[in-house]
Amino acid sequence: MLVKKLEVPIEIRALKTANVYFIDNNNDKFIFDTGMSKNSYEYIKSDINISDLDYIIISHLHIDHLGGAMYFNEINDIPVYISKNDYNYIKNFIVNNGSYFDSYRDLLRINGVPELLTNIMFEAHPLIKFINYYNELNIKVLDFTPDNLEVIDVPGHSPGSIVLYSESDKSLFSGDHILNKITPNISVYSRDEDYLGLYIDSLKKIKNLDVKTVYPGHGDIFHNYRERINAILEHHNNRINSMLKILNSWKSAYEVASEIEWSKGRKMETMNYMEKNFAVMETITHLIYMHNKNLIRMADDNNIIKYMI
Repeated sequence: MLVKKLEVPIEIRALKTANVYFIDNNNDKFIFDTGMSKNSYEYIKSDINISDLDYIIISHLHIDHLGGAMYFNEINDIPVYISKNDYNYIKNFIVNNGSYFDSYRDLLRINGVPELLTNIMFEAHPLIKFINYYNELNIKVLDFTPDNLEVIDVPGHSPGSIVLYSESDKSLFSGDHILNKITPNISVYSRDEDYLGLYIDSLKKIKNLDVKTVYPGHGDIFHNYRERINAILEHHNNRINSMLKILNSWKSAYEVASEIEWSKGRKMETMNYMEKNFAVMETITHLIYMHNKNLIRMADDNNIIKYMI
């Protein structure tokens, strides 16, 4: 199996680039992910022969991995495939975007985000910001398995995140499920689901695969597979402990997100509005997980959800 990594520019300040992989597994040729925009498409087109591609597989629904797909499909007539769960989420979002918008605003409100900030954060949410793109996107459900590869469902980072595993090459195309230097954001896609719990279960699900090389969605290719999984699990445990330390009184998710220290010592007040979305949503997922594990209590305080040990 031949693999070529393409590091393409994306329009997200904290990340700057995303990885696209050209994979030639003898019987067919495809790319895994497409970057964020037409800029990503043009970069990929300049580095590989587009006419060689049989199809495209997307690791998950986020715009920095899906954003180049429309151009491959419309300009080059290359089919684009995504997991059934992420396909359904995108379609439901498009068909019911009004109720999704209302639900998201309400999610911010009941978790303590001030009203003026709610409106700004709402506009900066990636799904909402790029709704026209998602609406025009022509994608299909991934209903086949490429030769010499296994498609593994790893929900958590999105409802339908997938990884591709080659047992013969001992390699894993991990999307954002496992990254080398950073941990993927865990957000809220349904109030009835524990997405951090799903993510942790998905890490444990694939931990014992025989993997020598990991091809991640961002950053460098790496080889310390199980060590990295353990480090990510430890990261979330540390974040839980940092939240427990400040939950000696009733606090909303927004208050918790504002008080804890984020990666590289950052505070939420220094973040842009898209990053604030990520911080608040990740805080909510941690608090839901902690409540499910009976580590904290939850109460309704004048229609604001609050937590305390």
